[in-house]
Amino acid sequence: MIHWREIGIDRMMVRKNIGQSSLLFVFLAIALFAFGWVRVWVVKLLDMGQFQTIIEQFRDYEKFAPVSFDALFTYTGRVGMTFDEPMVILCTVIWCVARGSDVVSGELGRGTMEMLLSQPISRARFLLSHALVSSVGLLLLCLLLWAGMTVGIETTTLTETVPPPSMRVPFLGFELPLTNDEPVEISFPMRERVDTETYTASVFHLFAFGFFLLGISTCFSSFDRYRWRTIGAVMTVYVIQLVMFGLGKAAESLAWLQSLSFFNCYRPQKMTGLVRDGDLWSPWSLSTPITEGMYPPLYYPGLLLFFGVVLYIIAIVRFQQRDLPAPL
Repeated sequence: MIHWREIGIDRMMVRKNIGQSSLLFVFLAIALFAFGWVRVWVVKLLDMGQFQTIIEQFRDYEKFAPVSFDALFTYTGRVGMTFDEPMVILCTVIWCVARGSDVVSGELGRGTMEMLLSQPISRARFLLSHALVSSVGLLLLCLLLWAGMTVGIETTTLTETVPPPSMRVPFLGFELPLTNDEPVEISFPMRERVDTETYTASVFHLFAFGFFLLGISTCFSSFDRYRWRTIGAVMTVYVIQLVMFGLGKAAESLAWLQSLSFFNCYRPQKMTGLVRDGDLWSPWSLSTPITEGMYPPLYYPGLLLFFGVVLYIIAIVRFQQRDLPAPL
């Protein structure tokens, strides 16, 4: 049984976990900050007109994209795709699986669990202290990615080619130039087209996605004594869920698989640049659905956070009840 009055945060364990995770955090922080900056800078390398012409050729594959192609024709949408980049997902998964798998099975594997629990600390406080450091680290990583994107938006200059005025000829379907002027190139800072505050909800989605992974990794860790088996089990679930999500998108007959995958709740790109009735739609709504037949935007990260908390509770209960093996 959990004695709730014993649940709290232990400063000694917090310092220990910060020391253990600091090196991994520094590497991932540098990677995410630099990637967010470079990813925004790369957006300017493709001319918007040429990019739209290329993308239009792949309309049949739009269902596989995390967002509609129309959103990609805006700078806000193209920058927002950063949250769906494999590099961002990979760094998030590395942090969450590495930290979550280490809490119980990692300490057991190193033979240090018995020494740690000999201190005046309950098992619940031990696990929650680890959860606090892991969750705060995850939040900081998400904010550093956002900071890198902000620096990129503030320092990047865009160049667009403006064609001379023309008139579309009715029934013939071609453009007739009205002057002999050459196309004009104009330059302007990206911050005039992209507002960094637009991505606050996307950052929240990334955090919720990572928190769920922390929960499932911690839960699996509380059941096993070998960290490598915990990591293998978590990654097996991750890959199966990813395959289910992909199959659900690929075939209409398998669309029901998407609702069984937690990837269906990770929708950062749909939170940016959404316009309704001429006004920017709030991605923090609890009542207005994203699109017809869909739930409000906060429903999806809310599910991830809820199940993450449930998995942490299961981990605490299991850790409280299990008999720990003697160190080898």
